[in-house]
Amino acid sequence: MDRNGRSGGGSGAGRERILKAALDVFSARGFRAGSLNDIAEAAGLTRAGLLHYYPNKQAVLLALLEQRDAELHVVQPDLGLTLLEILENLDAFTAQVVGDRALVQLAHILTAEASGEEHPAREWVARRYATLRGVLADAVRRSIEAGELRADVDPEVFAALVLAVGEGAENQWLVNPEAVDPVMVTRQLLLLCEAARP
Repeated sequence: MDRNGRSGGGSGAGRERILKAALDVFSARGFRAGSLNDIAEAAGLTRAGLLHYYPNKQAVLLALLEQRDAELHVVQPDLGLTLLEILENLDAFTAQVVGDRALVQLAHILTAEASGEEHPAREWVARRYATLRGVLADAVRRSIEAGELRADVDPEVFAALVLAVGEGAENQWLVNPEAVDPVMVTRQLLLLCEAARP
C-alpha cells in the first residue's frame, strides 16, 4: 500500500517498484547505509507496505541481484564455445552491461561490501564468480584443444584473468568514463589472445 493506504497495484507491479527503488538506494548508498525506510520512501510506500512484499532488506537485495543476472543472462548453459569465440561476442555483452550505470555501480559496491563474511550478498557474489570462472575455464580448455592458446596456459588462472580484466575495466569506467571504455578493453583482450596463438 502507498502512504495513503491504497494498493500499489498487482503484486508484480509492487515488487517492480520496490526493486527499482532499491536499485536507486543501494547504488547511491550501498547496502549497509541504505535502509528499508529509504527504499519504501523511494517506492512511494510505507515501511509496512514494503514488508508486505519482502520480509527484510536482505530479501530485497537478493531479489534485486537475481533480477539483474536474469536480465543480463549472466548464467547461461554451456554452449561449447572456445575462449576466443566468447571474446568475439563479449564486446556486445559489455555494451549491454554498461548501458545501465546504476546496475554496474550496484554490482561493484556490493562486491566490495561482500568481502565481509557477514554480508548477505557474500554467497551470491562467491557463487557468481565461481560460475563465471567455471564457464571461462572450460572455454580456455577448448581453446587449448583447438590450438588457439598455448598448452601450458592454466585454465583456472586464465579464467580469473579474463574476469579481472572485464570487471577492472568497469571499475575504472565508473570512476572516469571518459578515460576508459570497457567495450574497447574487451576488444583489445581478444586481439591479445589472437596474437598469442601458439
